[in-house]
Amino acid sequence: MSYERHLTFNLRMRGLSEPEIAGVLDEVRAHEAASENPANAEFGTAEDYAKQFPRKKRRTRGSAIVIIGGVLAIAYILFVILLAILFRVDIREYVGPITLWPGLVVILAGTLAGFLTDYFQPARSSRAR
Repeated sequence: MSYERHLTFNLRMRGLSEPEIAGVLDEVRAHEAASENPANAEFGTAEDYAKQFPRKKRRTRGSAIVIIGGVLAIAYILFVILLAILFRVDIREYVGPITLWPGLVVILAGTLAGFLTDYFQPARSSRAR
């Protein structure tokens, strides 16, 4: 993957806002164009360059997806318990012998979707404001 994508992902994980990320990417592009050297030769790896920026508490779109997946899995588990207690319905007849399997699938899918969203979401250009 490209240096810019790795840098964008690492800056998101550090909590920088999209306009801040766009500004950093513009600086990297400008420096790369002026020096005619690749960005990793000038700044080091994307991970190392991103470490110079302070961590901030900010939720990314991907972390919101992970949280939603967790909430849905917990809601499923509560639903299964309520069905068993109130209506005497055994959910294993519908989902198979492993009752919590659908909840696990929702958690794993949410985690994967959250990671991929943060990784592949392109950074906005600072010129598009």
